[in-house]
Amino acid sequence: MNTRLIRVGNSQGIVLPKKLLQQYHLVGEVDLQPTPEGLLIKPVGKARRQGWDERFQHALAQGQAPEGELLEGFSDEAFEETQWQW
Repeated sequence: MNTRLIRVGNSQGIVLPKKLLQQYHLVGEVDLQPTPEGLLIKPVGKARRQGWDERFQHALAQGQAPEGELLEGFSDEAFEETQWQW
């Protein structure tokens, strides 16, 4: 696919077709990486743990209690009775 460079202030840019933007999930900020073949344009990945708070709140609203279920059913009574010492 060919496109033209266009003047944007003192710089130049390109217009990317909507179909390409959707196909490669390019929204807002993008990552530009120079390569020997040219310029690679990639979507910026989500920050780690982004959205965790919303998913946690949704789980609570659905009646889940992650803290209570974390160790549910976990017990090693034999270890506690024979090997654990204070």
